[in-house]
Order: sequence, then C-alpha cells, then structure tokens
Amino acid sequence: MAALLAACFSRFDDALQLNRRAIDLDPLNANSWEDLAETELMMGQLDQSAADSKKALEVDPDHWDSPITLSRIYLLQGRPQDALPEIEHVHSATYREHLYALTYYALGRKKESDAALNELITKYHASNAFEIAAIYAFRNQTDKAFEWLDRAYAQRDPSMMATKLEPLLKSLHNDPRYAALLKKLNLPI
Repeated sequence: MAALLAACFSRFDDALQLNRRAIDLDPLNANSWEDLAETELMMGQLDQSAADSKKALEVDPDHWDSPITLSRIYLLQGRPQDALPEIEHVHSATYREHLYALTYYALGRKKESDAALNELITKYHASNAFEIAAIYAFRNQTDKAFEWLDRAYAQRDPSMMATKLEPLLKSLHNDPRYAALLKKLNLPI
C-alpha cells in the first residue's frame, strides 16, 4: 500500500524501492510481485511489468490480479488479441466486462465492446464509475469520460486516487478539465 501511495504522488523511485523491499522480504509472495508489476505498468515500463506479473503467476498460478495486469499491458502495447486469453482467467465479473469493453474496442469489434460497456454500466455504475470513465477515455470520448470521472468523484470511488497514474486516461491529459480534477483530488499536476 505504501508503494501505491508513493506512486500516486509521482514518487516512483520510492514506490519501486518499497516494492522491491517487499519482494526481498518474501520472494514467494505473489502479491508483492504483482504490486511491482502494477507500479511498472503505471510508469510505462510495460515489458518489465509483464515479466513481473508472470513471475507472480509462477509463484501462484491462480493469482487473481495478474490476468488483469497482463490484459492491460497487452492493450497498451497494441496487442489486444493477446489480451483476450488473459481476460478468460479474470475472476471478477466487473474487471472482465471492463477489459472486454476495452479489448473488443481495440480489435474494432464495436458492437461487442458496446455490449460489454452497457453491461458494466447497468450492473456496476454505482461502484465502478472510474473504470467506465477509463473505457470512454480509451475510446477518445472525452466528454463521457469526464462525466463518469465526475460520478466517480461524487461516489468517492477509491480508484480516483490512481487518476494521475491510469494509462487509459492518457487521452485526457491535455484537457483543462483533467488539471482541474487533479487539483480537486489534491494530486500534483
């Protein structure tokens, strides 16, 4: 948790140091490997992130978070076809719908993407507004993305602390509403 908080405030060197210390203390803890992979993902170190997420799976083949991270990495690398098999291993229905909406969109399968997004909105709008916003940002639907970020803020969605780190929100960075949102969240601009 300390590493995530350090990363939220752009203290990536500290975050990596904390992640690596956790691994040094318990190298057979899949969560520690996955936490390192997630920090690297936020830093844009996608190849290293994938390697460390796979290490988490070596330690624990049923580790719940690794397929989510690997799917996201493959999407960001422009390899959505590689994300699909990983999504099949995602245990959480919420994250599975989220990832299908992103992946199908990246594959040009808009109808399937829309169906997954609609399912996510219908079932999880009250608890996963941030994830819905990320899908709209990935689709370059900026106004819808900010609408859902505003909902996430109003719902006190804990994912909001990762606003500055979420690579799927990259398309929003040049919009003045993004800087205003960071300020509202007391995150460095």
